[in-house]
Amino acid sequence: MALELSIHEITIAVNDIETASKTFGGALQGTIDEVQDFPNEGFELKMGGVWIGDFHIAMVNDPSGVGPVGKFLSKRGEGVFEVNVRTNDLPAAIEHFKSQGLRFINEEPKVLKNYDAGHGQVLSELRIAFVDPRSTHGVLIEVAQWVD
Repeated sequence: MALELSIHEITIAVNDIETASKTFGGALQGTIDEVQDFPNEGFELKMGGVWIGDFHIAMVNDPSGVGPVGKFLSKRGEGVFEVNVRTNDLPAAIEHFKSQGLRFINEEPKVLKNYDAGHGQVLSELRIAFVDPRSTHGVLIEVAQWVD
């Protein structure tokens, strides 16, 4: 099976999800998501966004200010937080990125069960690994394999 990679989503860290979603939704004629809470270990994460066809622009905020998004907003302000790359084979994708000189924050994938992928699609598993932004010119890349 050949390795497949595609950009699925751009995630933007914002101070106000509703306002940012209206800005992007109006400008790009997209469908605005409802804001959802995503439980995490030790910090809050809220996410909304805009769908433009099958492409998603996620808007995220960390009201606690202590998670990765909160730290990003404190240090850099609003802006692109991560690029989400979808693959059909996460271990092969990790090896591919490493062969290109990229480093990972976690080579052992994080597995999320019963993940709500949006647009009414719930995955049995979402397997993810993160490319270290120090090896990609300051951009965090999330590499994900969807398991239906």
